[in-house]
Amino acid sequence: MSTVTLEINGRKVQGNLGDTILDVCNKNGIRIPTLCHFEGLTDVGICRMCLVEVREARGLLPACVTKATNGMVVTTENERINALRRSNLEMLFSERNHFCMFCEKSGDCELQKLAYEYGLDHVRYGFFWPSLSMDMSRKYFLYDQNRCILCRRCVRACEEVAGHTVLTVRDRGPKSMICPDDDLPFNESTCVSCGTCLQVCPTGALSDRKGTYVGRQADMTRTGSTCTFCSIGCEIEILSRDGEPLRVEGVFGKGPTEGVLCSSGRFEPLFEGKARRKGALICKEGNVKPAGLTEALAYVADKIRDLGMDSFAGLISSRATNETAFQFKKLFGNNAFLIDPPGTPLGNAHITDIDDADCIAVVGTNLDEEFKAVSSFVKRAANRGAKLVVVGSSGRRVDLRASCHLQEDDACSLGKILEGASKPIVIYGPHTGSSMMEFLWKLRPGVRQLGLASGSNGRGIEKLGIKPWEGDKKYEGVYVLLADLAMPVTISKLLPNVDFIAIQSCYEDEGAVSADVFLPSRTWYERTGTYVNTEDRVGQLEQIPQEAPNVPSDEEIITCLNNLLN
Repeated sequence: MSTVTLEINGRKVQGNLGDTILDVCNKNGIRIPTLCHFEGLTDVGICRMCLVEVREARGLLPACVTKATNGMVVTTENERINALRRSNLEMLFSERNHFCMFCEKSGDCELQKLAYEYGLDHVRYGFFWPSLSMDMSRKYFLYDQNRCILCRRCVRACEEVAGHTVLTVRDRGPKSMICPDDDLPFNESTCVSCGTCLQVCPTGALSDRKGTYVGRQADMTRTGSTCTFCSIGCEIEILSRDGEPLRVEGVFGKGPTEGVLCSSGRFEPLFEGKARRKGALICKEGNVKPAGLTEALAYVADKIRDLGMDSFAGLISSRATNETAFQFKKLFGNNAFLIDPPGTPLGNAHITDIDDADCIAVVGTNLDEEFKAVSSFVKRAANRGAKLVVVGSSGRRVDLRASCHLQEDDACSLGKILEGASKPIVIYGPHTGSSMMEFLWKLRPGVRQLGLASGSNGRGIEKLGIKPWEGDKKYEGVYVLLADLAMPVTISKLLPNVDFIAIQSCYEDEGAVSADVFLPSRTWYERTGTYVNTEDRVGQLEQIPQEAPNVPSDEEIITCLNNLLN
């Protein structure tokens, strides 16, 4: 790769051909203040905080959009530049209500930090801002226009990262506002509450309901983990305090989706309203009573001995880790089954391959509901001009971006479209028909294919030899390990026909009440172990810091039961 050599603050530095001055500074440890810049987003040079002096240039230039060239002489700080930056900050503070002592983001705000850095202790301009309304119509986070600096990070992130293109700017000058769609309230717009805009916002304009007024980020612990709510396995950071998860953020540039999250991974787990159960229960002769874990496990072990292991089935949720599934298979052997439906065949592509595809075909999945993070990749590819072909339906929002719609079994037309593309990719899901799957299989390896599996850790559990449950054999006893999965309807229908039922779950729901034995389980932020995602990539789960977990791990409980039987 060609390089450029320039002088910055009297120091010779190098960057790559095509880099901006800001890129070169970042690569060489030279700090330039920014507000509208965010790594990975297109730079627009709006905030004017990154202005620098370039010898022989007329006026100061924004470093984020000025290309670095050979021989360029740049000054990033002097009295003239700093005075202009202070003036820019004063104007930002005078245009909207940025009284920090009343803002929830105080202490975490990038605008506030720059004000401290440049010694802004007063504003010379008058405060003429209007009183702007707040949009509190969304369930998970709110928008306060009074705190907005119009940096447009959220607009660019919504289009370039999340792919939804919901946000835009209305009006001009001092009347400019960020708004969704045609200036609708957020709950009436096409916003899907993925939270990407929230994560990139530099001020208190966007704030989440769960993590508001619970302390600054410096007071929180960040724990790197893996999202457990579908088979994509996005890499996440859990922000917690005193053993309570408060926020979930994507890790930009890392993991299968490189930081893209959806509402199912970012918000929904934090708003879980089910009643948690941390102790065991035993039901005898219709009477349910609390029991110690040792007593409950001994009761289960006695029933397994009475009925015989061949008459006992073990059903495990795909929310379980590989380590737990290994012990489960060791305990139940060939009578261990996966609750989730049969898995989707592994593809030969990765999610990030969608970014360079010129033709994308989606088959057998509703991306809007089942794989929301992947829908972001598909939609942003369509935004940049890639041809999107939908076979059947992939959800209303994805369907609207499609340039071609085919019937579910129209393999012939799909084949012709793929032949005309130079970099095609097929995304197929768990509802792909057998004839279409056979057709896609014949296209390999020439056509990249991404298989989206049902169930969070279905691939990992099936690798251990645990097959999906088909319900074709009657068992006298059943042990159901749900973890934090809701009781599936197929399993609920099975339970009345079984003599003995043991359920291991986080939640005390109808299934727990109907069980002969209820055993506790750890929830998503309490588990440790590994998952295998839909791409066959191993993800690590980490528990947030807690004084002492009240519930043993699923792996420990299954191991203890195994020891009682041997």
